[in-house]
Amino acid sequence: MSCQLPADCLNEIFEYLEKDKVSLHSCLLVNRFWCEISVRILWRNIWTVKPITHGRRRLKVNPSILDTLITCLPNNSKTHLLRKGILNSTQISKIPLFDYPSFCRVLSINEIGQTIIDIFKNQKYLAKEIMKMFMTKTSLKKLSYYTDPNTINLSFIRYPGAKDYLTNLSKLSCSSSIKSTFFHKLSQISLNIHSLTIEFKDMVSDDLKNLISSQNNLKYLSLIQYNNTDWREIIPSLIKHSNTLTKLKIYKRKYCKIEQSSFITRFTNLQELVLLFRYKIYFDELNNKLQYVTFPHLQVLKFPCAHPEDDTLIKFLENNGKSLKEFYIHSSSDSLNLAIAKLCSNLKSLYTLFNHDKIETLKLILNNCQQLESFETHCNPELLSEKVLLGALAKHSPKDFHRLKLTNYLLDSRLVSEDLEEFLINWKNRVPQKPFSFIIRGYAYSLETKETKEKYMLMIEKYKKLGTISKFDISCY
Repeated sequence: MSCQLPADCLNEIFEYLEKDKVSLHSCLLVNRFWCEISVRILWRNIWTVKPITHGRRRLKVNPSILDTLITCLPNNSKTHLLRKGILNSTQISKIPLFDYPSFCRVLSINEIGQTIIDIFKNQKYLAKEIMKMFMTKTSLKKLSYYTDPNTINLSFIRYPGAKDYLTNLSKLSCSSSIKSTFFHKLSQISLNIHSLTIEFKDMVSDDLKNLISSQNNLKYLSLIQYNNTDWREIIPSLIKHSNTLTKLKIYKRKYCKIEQSSFITRFTNLQELVLLFRYKIYFDELNNKLQYVTFPHLQVLKFPCAHPEDDTLIKFLENNGKSLKEFYIHSSSDSLNLAIAKLCSNLKSLYTLFNHDKIETLKLILNNCQQLESFETHCNPELLSEKVLLGALAKHSPKDFHRLKLTNYLLDSRLVSEDLEEFLINWKNRVPQKPFSFIIRGYAYSLETKETKEKYMLMIEKYKKLGTISKFDISCY
């Protein structure tokens, strides 16, 4: 006699598979009961993510998703589109198994429009009917609305049902150049946006400022600057959220002589700060202020490209380093690395670079940062070699350390299988031993010959079976 798990139990299990689309899709095929539960999770977010810049990621929709959405259109919409010659009789005759749009909690206006353009060659009528359909469904959680060259402009926020559909919106990603009527209407409907990403293009409207001010509990803010747009006028609206904001990310691609970054120091409740500035000169207005500000709750600090002056950053770490759990800085400055060893003893994750003769500085960090679990770095002829790095990690890394990511964009990796196996042998003999996760990226790790690749993989499988390795991932650019 078969035993069927209850729906609540299955739902909890499937929730763990939300990001594993392949496994979740296989659950659809088990039986009708499993299908009814898993389809709701699978359709919650129908977009795949493609990175396009450091600032934001583009959402892409599978063309087959559009076919399914068309089958879900109400009959009056299908008839209207048939008369317009946009759909044919076969398309409007299909009946969906489920009301798929009602499961969607994430919506990208751009990608719906772009997919329609790709397949139907710019059919605004179809986009309008699909958006009308969405506005009648269960409330939305995340909305992405950017102004790209192929964006189909629709006044969807005025469609029947839009108020109920957008009332519970918690995450908004948008361009500043969207028509101000959108921001005006949204500021009256969506008052509990927790996460806001703004991509600055050309203009900043008063209605955008009002939308920011109207939020009750803004926690995450991301500002992306592609040009010289002056965003100073929204700063008072942003500062209103200084008590609730816990995460702040600013991406500056263009240099703007107008001071518009020093407001960062007002957000003293930050837990995460990411400043992705293309060039060091962008920090000129901040250098004097950063060295005096204190963020008592700051746990994550990242400078993926340029960073403040060394003296400024060291002073900042004196005030804030002890609370940091994660620190990311693209620098091989020995004075900064020594400051990390001295001032950031509670780090769990670190990204930094070491010049080829600074192995003692790495050992000092490993000995002083006893909470360290993960380390990322680059290797090339001017930096520490893979062999030296692995040797130091095997002998000096803290007891909970278990993850390493190496990147080499050059074509001359010095990592050979013998050095890697020596490290794995040493790691296997560690007490206590934690299964090791090893990720390597770059041109250098191409494993060009079939024999070389097979030799690596056989060795990796051997140590996976021994429990020494939990994950090994190698990919080439």
